Amino acid sequence: MNDKQIIIPLSINNQMIEHGYSALPYEACGLLAGNRMKVQSIWQLENEWKSDRRFFVSKEKVEGALNKIKQINQEVLAIYHSHPFTAPIPSTFDVRNHPTTNVKMIIVSFKGGSPSVRCYRIRDTNYEECLFCIETTR
Repeated sequence: MNDKQIIIPLSINNQMIEHGYSALPYEACGLLAGNRMKVQSIWQLENEWKSDRRFFVSKEKVEGALNKIKQINQEVLAIYHSHPFTAPIPSTFDVRNHPTTNVKMIIVSFKGGSPSVRCYRIRDTNYEECLFCIETTR
């Protein structure tokens, strides 16, 4: 993946936000997959820790989703998760546990009521905010 901005269809963005709402008061998590920086599918995963500050998905469930994504000739473009009560900024835990620099991190925050979505590129122990585009259908 290069440094170009990720494109998320409005319907998938709405599904990601709804997943976050439905998981409250816990964090939600999942994968966004597609090709050429355009998201084509969302893979909602269960936060097995039932925590408002952390998320965890078992290796078997992640591998299952990755296999299905590969079968439809897509690649993971971003890992998303929600922050029920904190700002949409990666925590030290988020950065430390992000699996690869090739996949972006998207955080949906519900602090303050209205959802706020941010995208980040994680490199080593650093992060930087990235632009992303919500694509509306015509």
